[in-house]
Amino acid sequence: MILDMIVNAKQYRGIHPGIDRILEAVTMYTPDNYPGGRIVLDGDNLYMNLAEFETHSRERGLLEAHREYIDVMYMVEGAETIYVKPAEKLQNITKEYDPEREVLFAEIDEDVTPVRLEAGSFIVLFPQDAHAPGCIADDSEVVKKIVGKVRNTPRC
Repeated sequence: MILDMIVNAKQYRGIHPGIDRILEAVTMYTPDNYPGGRIVLDGDNLYMNLAEFETHSRERGLLEAHREYIDVMYMVEGAETIYVKPAEKLQNITKEYDPEREVLFAEIDEDVTPVRLEAGSFIVLFPQDAHAPGCIADDSEVVKKIVGKVRNTPRC
């Protein structure tokens, strides 16, 4: 997992070309310049979902884990808490990994780590990082957040 402000994104160049492209692309969007929807950069290998939603309580959240994709999340407006835990240590899996949906779901365990994602910050979550996004940071609020999906190993 990487957590930082977008102004520091250049420090992470070279980790993965897809992560580089997402971190560069998200800087084009502001609260006033936010179209929403899906933006495809390289088919299913690299795309962004520009979401707008209301944060919810921890009790309504679920941890999710992926195998094929790295998530790169950038907060355009607002703040949320993302609960994070190593996927290998999940205790209460509610839905086993589904390759069609590319996700596994689990209850939020007591020993998760809360991470605050606020406007101007980004987080990179690798397949080993289970995460429960969209939870309340301070008060429930509508946020604008970009979720970049980077295929970890492009299909041949």
